[in-house]
Amino acid sequence: MSNSIYCPTCGQTSIKHGRTKTGVQRYLCPLCKKTFIRDQTPSKGFKQSESVIKRFIGYMIDDVTLDVSARNLSIDHKTALYYRFMIFHALLDYQDDIVLDGSIMIDETFISIREKKYKIQRPDGQDIRGLSFNQLCVITIINLKGLCTAKVSSRAMAQPEDFIRLFNRNLGNIKRFLHDGNPKQIQFMKQYDVDRVNVRKTEDEELSTLIVDSLHSSLKRYLFKHAGLRLKHLQHYLNFFVYRHNQLILADPKNKKERLKAKSDMINDLYKRLKKTKKQMSYQTFLNDKGITDILEKHR
Repeated sequence: MSNSIYCPTCGQTSIKHGRTKTGVQRYLCPLCKKTFIRDQTPSKGFKQSESVIKRFIGYMIDDVTLDVSARNLSIDHKTALYYRFMIFHALLDYQDDIVLDGSIMIDETFISIREKKYKIQRPDGQDIRGLSFNQLCVITIINLKGLCTAKVSSRAMAQPEDFIRLFNRNLGNIKRFLHDGNPKQIQFMKQYDVDRVNVRKTEDEELSTLIVDSLHSSLKRYLFKHAGLRLKHLQHYLNFFVYRHNQLILADPKNKKERLKAKSDMINDLYKRLKKTKKQMSYQTFLNDKGITDILEKHR
Protein backbone atom coordinates (compact mmCIF):
# COMPACT_ATOMS: atom_id res chain seq x y z
CA MET A 1 0.00 0.00 0.00
CA SER A 2 1.37 3.42 -0.94
CA ASN A 3 2.38 5.79 1.85
CA SER A 4 2.08 8.83 -0.41
CA ILE A 5 0.17 11.85 0.89
CA TYR A 6 -2.12 13.54 -1.63
CA CYS A 7 -3.18 17.17 -1.74
CA PRO A 8 -6.88 17.55 -0.75
CA THR A 9 -7.20 20.41 -3.27
CA CYS A 10 -5.72 19.02 -6.50
CA GLY A 11 -4.76 15.40 -5.67
CA GLN A 12 -1.02 15.84 -6.37
CA THR A 13 1.50 13.82 -4.35
CA SER A 14 2.79 16.12 -1.60
CA ILE A 15 5.91 16.43 0.49
CA LYS A 16 6.61 17.15 4.14
CA HIS A 17 6.77 20.85 4.98
CA GLY A 18 7.66 21.39 8.62
CA ARG A 19 5.29 21.18 11.56
CA THR A 20 2.57 23.30 13.14
CA LYS A 21 3.03 25.05 16.50
CA THR A 22 1.47 22.03 18.18
CA GLY A 23 3.87 19.62 16.45
CA VAL A 24 1.53 18.26 13.78
CA GLN A 25 3.19 17.31 10.48
CA ARG A 26 2.45 19.80 7.68
CA TYR A 27 2.61 18.99 3.96
CA LEU A 28 3.23 21.10 0.83
CA CYS A 29 1.72 20.46 -2.61
CA PRO A 30 4.40 21.18 -5.27
CA LEU A 31 1.68 21.77 -7.88
CA CYS A 32 -0.78 24.21 -6.29
CA LYS A 33 1.67 25.31 -3.54
CA LYS A 34 -0.93 24.87 -0.78
CA THR A 35 0.02 23.53 2.64
CA PHE A 36 -2.19 21.23 4.71
CA ILE A 37 -2.27 18.72 7.55
CA ARG A 38 -3.66 15.20 7.15
CA ASP A 39 -6.46 15.39 9.71
CA GLN A 40 -8.39 18.62 9.28
CA THR A 41 -11.54 17.75 11.22
CA PRO A 42 -12.52 20.55 13.63
CA SER A 43 -12.67 18.22 16.64
CA LYS A 44 -8.89 17.72 16.41
CA GLY A 45 -8.42 21.45 16.97
CA PHE A 46 -10.86 21.68 19.87
CA LYS A 47 -9.30 22.05 23.28
CA GLN A 48 -12.43 20.77 25.05
CA SER A 49 -13.69 17.19 25.24
CA GLU A 50 -16.50 15.70 23.19
CA SER A 51 -18.88 16.04 26.14
CA VAL A 52 -18.21 19.79 26.41
CA ILE A 53 -18.81 20.30 22.68
CA LYS A 54 -22.04 18.32 22.86
CA ARG A 55 -23.18 20.36 25.85
CA PHE A 56 -22.44 23.51 23.88
CA ILE A 57 -24.54 22.20 20.97
CA GLY A 58 -27.32 21.44 23.45
CA TYR A 59 -27.23 25.04 24.68
CA MET A 60 -27.51 26.24 21.08
CA ILE A 61 -30.55 24.02 20.50
CA ASP A 62 -32.16 25.36 23.69
CA ASP A 63 -31.34 28.89 22.49
CA VAL A 64 -29.19 29.75 25.50
CA THR A 65 -27.23 32.99 25.07
CA LEU A 66 -23.55 32.76 24.22
CA ASP A 67 -22.44 34.41 27.47
CA VAL A 68 -24.39 31.92 29.59
CA SER A 69 -23.08 28.98 27.54
CA ALA A 70 -19.48 30.17 27.92
CA ARG A 71 -19.88 30.72 31.67
CA ASN A 72 -21.54 27.33 32.31
CA LEU A 73 -18.90 25.50 30.29
CA SER A 74 -15.97 27.54 31.71
CA ILE A 75 -14.73 28.51 28.24
CA ASP A 76 -13.69 31.85 26.83
CA HIS A 77 -16.34 33.95 25.05
CA LYS A 78 -14.26 33.99 21.85
CA THR A 79 -13.95 30.21 22.00
CA ALA A 80 -17.74 29.90 22.32
CA LEU A 81 -18.19 32.28 19.40
CA TYR A 82 -15.81 30.22 17.29
CA TYR A 83 -17.54 26.94 18.23
CA ARG A 84 -20.92 28.38 17.28
CA PHE A 85 -19.61 29.46 13.92
CA MET A 86 -18.09 26.02 13.27
CA ILE A 87 -21.53 24.51 13.92
CA PHE A 88 -23.02 27.07 11.54
CA HIS A 89 -20.36 26.05 9.02
CA ALA A 90 -21.36 22.39 9.39
CA LEU A 91 -24.90 23.42 8.31
CA LEU A 92 -23.71 25.62 5.44
CA ASP A 93 -25.38 23.48 2.74
CA TYR A 94 -28.16 22.03 4.89
CA GLN A 95 -31.01 23.90 3.20
CA ASP A 96 -29.86 22.79 -0.26
CA ASP A 97 -30.95 19.24 0.62
CA ILE A 98 -34.46 20.14 1.84
CA VAL A 99 -37.20 18.96 -0.54
CA LEU A 100 -40.78 20.05 0.17
CA ASP A 101 -43.80 18.20 -1.23
CA GLY A 102 -47.56 18.63 -1.20
CA SER A 103 -49.20 22.00 -0.63
CA ILE A 104 -46.53 24.70 -0.48
CA MET A 105 -47.00 28.15 1.05
CA ILE A 106 -44.70 31.00 0.05
CA ASP A 107 -44.27 34.25 1.95
CA GLU A 108 -41.72 36.87 2.93
CA THR A 109 -40.68 38.53 6.14
CA PHE A 110 -38.35 41.50 6.56
CA ILE A 111 -35.37 42.25 8.79
CA SER A 112 -34.36 45.87 9.38
CA ILE A 113 -30.84 46.90 8.37
CA ARG A 114 -29.54 48.80 11.39
CA GLU A 115 -25.78 48.59 10.84
CA LYS A 116 -24.74 52.10 9.84
CA LYS A 117 -22.30 51.10 7.11
CA TYR A 118 -25.04 49.23 5.22
CA LYS A 119 -27.89 51.64 5.86
CA ILE A 120 -29.08 53.96 3.09
CA GLN A 121 -30.12 57.49 4.08
CA ARG A 122 -31.65 60.41 2.24
CA PRO A 123 -29.41 63.37 1.35
CA ASP A 124 -30.82 65.24 4.35
CA GLY A 125 -29.69 62.45 6.67
CA GLN A 126 -33.22 61.20 7.45
CA ASP A 127 -34.30 57.56 7.25
CA ILE A 128 -36.14 56.29 4.18
CA ARG A 129 -39.75 55.57 5.10
CA GLY A 130 -41.89 52.56 4.21
CA LEU A 131 -40.76 49.23 2.78
CA SER A 132 -37.34 50.29 1.64
CA PHE A 133 -33.91 49.10 0.71
CA ASN A 134 -33.10 49.36 4.43
CA GLN A 135 -34.81 46.02 4.99
CA LEU A 136 -33.60 42.54 4.09
CA CYS A 137 -36.16 40.23 2.53
CA VAL A 138 -36.23 36.67 3.91
CA ILE A 139 -38.28 34.31 1.75
CA THR A 140 -39.86 31.38 3.55
CA ILE A 141 -41.43 28.30 1.98
CA ILE A 142 -43.33 25.87 4.18
CA ASN A 143 -45.57 22.86 3.55
CA LEU A 144 -48.67 21.99 5.56
CA LYS A 145 -46.67 19.51 7.66
CA GLY A 146 -44.61 22.45 8.93
CA LEU A 147 -41.31 21.63 7.21
CA CYS A 148 -39.72 24.79 5.89
CA THR A 149 -36.80 26.58 4.34
CA ALA A 150 -35.80 30.25 4.79
CA LYS A 151 -33.24 32.25 2.82
CA VAL A 152 -32.15 35.87 2.53
CA SER A 153 -32.96 37.03 -0.99
CA SER A 154 -32.32 40.74 -1.35
CA ARG A 155 -32.84 44.24 -0.06
CA ALA A 156 -36.53 45.28 -0.11
CA MET A 157 -38.97 43.11 -2.07
CA ALA A 158 -37.70 39.91 -3.70
CA GLN A 159 -37.92 39.56 -7.48
CA PRO A 160 -39.08 36.44 -9.39
CA GLU A 161 -35.47 35.58 -10.27
CA ASP A 162 -34.66 35.52 -6.53
CA PHE A 163 -37.32 32.86 -5.94
CA ILE A 164 -36.01 30.82 -8.88
CA ARG A 165 -32.36 31.14 -7.84
CA LEU A 166 -32.98 30.18 -4.22
CA PHE A 167 -35.79 27.64 -4.21
CA ASN A 168 -36.17 25.66 -7.44
CA ARG A 169 -34.07 22.84 -5.99
CA ASN A 170 -36.18 22.73 -2.80
CA LEU A 171 -39.48 21.92 -4.53
CA GLY A 172 -40.40 18.28 -5.06
CA ASN A 173 -43.80 16.76 -5.84
CA ILE A 174 -45.93 19.88 -5.54
CA LYS A 175 -49.70 19.55 -5.26
CA ARG A 176 -50.52 23.27 -5.17
CA PHE A 177 -49.13 26.65 -4.22
CA LEU A 178 -50.66 28.76 -1.47
CA HIS A 179 -49.89 32.47 -1.63
CA ASP A 180 -51.10 35.90 -0.56
CA GLY A 181 -51.46 37.45 -4.02
CA ASN A 182 -47.93 38.85 -4.35
CA PRO A 183 -47.38 39.19 -8.14
CA LYS A 184 -43.66 38.39 -7.77
CA GLN A 185 -44.57 35.05 -6.21
CA ILE A 186 -47.11 34.33 -8.94
CA GLN A 187 -44.52 34.90 -11.67
CA PHE A 188 -42.30 32.34 -9.94
CA MET A 189 -45.16 29.82 -9.57
CA LYS A 190 -46.11 29.98 -13.24
CA GLN A 191 -43.18 27.72 -14.16
CA TYR A 192 -45.00 24.86 -12.36
CA ASP A 193 -48.20 23.36 -13.79
CA VAL A 194 -50.09 23.14 -10.48
CA ASP A 195 -53.00 24.95 -8.85
CA ARG A 196 -52.40 28.32 -7.22
CA VAL A 197 -54.63 29.38 -4.31
CA ASN A 198 -54.76 32.90 -2.89
CA VAL A 199 -55.35 32.11 0.78
CA ARG A 200 -56.57 35.64 1.49
CA LYS A 201 -59.50 35.13 -0.88
CA THR A 202 -60.37 31.46 -0.45
CA GLU A 203 -63.38 30.37 1.62
CA ASP A 204 -61.65 27.13 2.64
CA GLU A 205 -61.18 27.52 6.40
CA GLU A 206 -58.41 24.90 6.44
CA LEU A 207 -56.24 27.10 4.26
CA SER A 208 -54.85 30.21 5.92
CA THR A 209 -51.62 32.07 6.51
CA LEU A 210 -51.58 30.94 10.15
CA ILE A 211 -48.85 28.33 9.67
CA VAL A 212 -46.45 30.72 7.92
CA ASP A 213 -47.34 33.61 10.28
CA SER A 214 -46.45 31.34 13.21
CA LEU A 215 -43.14 30.45 11.51
CA HIS A 216 -42.30 34.13 11.05
CA SER A 217 -43.12 34.87 14.70
CA SER A 218 -40.81 32.07 15.86
CA LEU A 219 -38.10 33.30 13.51
CA LYS A 220 -38.35 36.89 14.79
CA ARG A 221 -38.22 35.71 18.42
CA TYR A 222 -35.12 33.64 17.64
CA LEU A 223 -33.35 36.56 15.97
CA PHE A 224 -34.39 38.93 18.77
CA LYS A 225 -32.62 36.61 21.21
CA HIS A 226 -29.47 37.18 19.16
CA ALA A 227 -29.97 40.91 18.70
CA GLY A 228 -26.22 41.50 18.63
CA LEU A 229 -25.64 39.34 15.54
CA ARG A 230 -23.81 40.82 12.59
CA LEU A 231 -26.14 41.09 9.63
CA LYS A 232 -23.59 39.51 7.33
CA HIS A 233 -24.04 36.28 9.34
CA LEU A 234 -27.86 36.31 9.09
CA GLN A 235 -28.07 33.35 6.70
CA HIS A 236 -26.00 31.22 9.09
CA TYR A 237 -28.55 31.90 11.84
CA LEU A 238 -31.40 31.09 9.46
CA ASN A 239 -29.78 27.76 8.54
CA PHE A 240 -29.59 26.77 12.19
CA PHE A 241 -33.15 27.97 12.89
CA VAL A 242 -34.52 25.93 9.96
CA TYR A 243 -32.52 22.86 10.99
CA ARG A 244 -33.83 22.98 14.56
CA HIS A 245 -37.38 23.80 13.47
CA ASN A 246 -37.56 20.93 10.96
CA GLN A 247 -36.16 18.38 13.40
CA LEU A 248 -38.57 19.38 16.15
CA ILE A 249 -41.58 19.58 13.83
CA LEU A 250 -41.21 15.86 13.15
CA ALA A 251 -41.61 15.15 16.88
CA ASP A 252 -45.00 15.20 18.63
CA PRO A 253 -45.17 18.67 20.30
CA LYS A 254 -47.40 17.26 23.06
CA ASN A 255 -45.02 14.43 23.87
CA LYS A 256 -42.17 15.86 25.97
CA LYS A 257 -40.27 12.58 25.97
CA GLU A 258 -40.30 12.51 22.16
CA ARG A 259 -39.16 16.13 21.91
CA LEU A 260 -36.30 15.49 24.34
CA LYS A 261 -35.25 12.52 22.22
CA ALA A 262 -35.37 14.74 19.12
CA LYS A 263 -33.03 17.22 20.82
CA SER A 264 -30.63 14.45 21.81
CA ASP A 265 -30.65 13.16 18.24
CA MET A 266 -29.86 16.69 17.01
CA ILE A 267 -26.88 16.96 19.36
CA ASN A 268 -25.42 13.69 18.05
CA ASP A 269 -26.19 14.56 14.43
CA LEU A 270 -24.60 18.02 14.66
CA TYR A 271 -21.51 16.60 16.35
CA LYS A 272 -21.14 14.07 13.51
CA ARG A 273 -21.55 16.84 10.94
CA LEU A 274 -18.94 18.85 12.82
CA LYS A 275 -16.42 16.01 12.72
CA LYS A 276 -16.91 15.58 8.97
CA THR A 277 -16.44 19.28 8.27
CA LYS A 278 -12.98 20.40 7.19
CA LYS A 279 -11.34 22.84 9.57
CA GLN A 280 -11.18 25.65 7.03
CA MET A 281 -11.16 28.60 9.38
CA SER A 282 -9.42 30.00 12.39
CA TYR A 283 -11.05 32.55 14.66
CA GLN A 284 -9.66 35.30 12.44
CA THR A 285 -11.03 33.78 9.24
CA PHE A 286 -14.39 33.48 10.99
CA LEU A 287 -14.29 37.21 11.65
CA ASN A 288 -13.50 37.79 7.97
CA ASP A 289 -16.36 35.59 6.73
CA LYS A 290 -18.30 37.60 4.14
CA GLY A 291 -21.68 35.93 4.65
CA ILE A 292 -24.34 37.97 2.82
CA THR A 293 -22.14 41.06 2.45
CA ASP A 294 -22.81 41.02 -1.31
CA ILE A 295 -26.54 41.56 -0.65
CA LEU A 296 -25.93 44.19 2.01
CA GLU A 297 -23.67 46.17 -0.31
CA LYS A 298 -25.99 45.90 -3.30
CA HIS A 299 -28.19 48.98 -3.74
CA ARG A 300 -30.80 48.50 -6.41
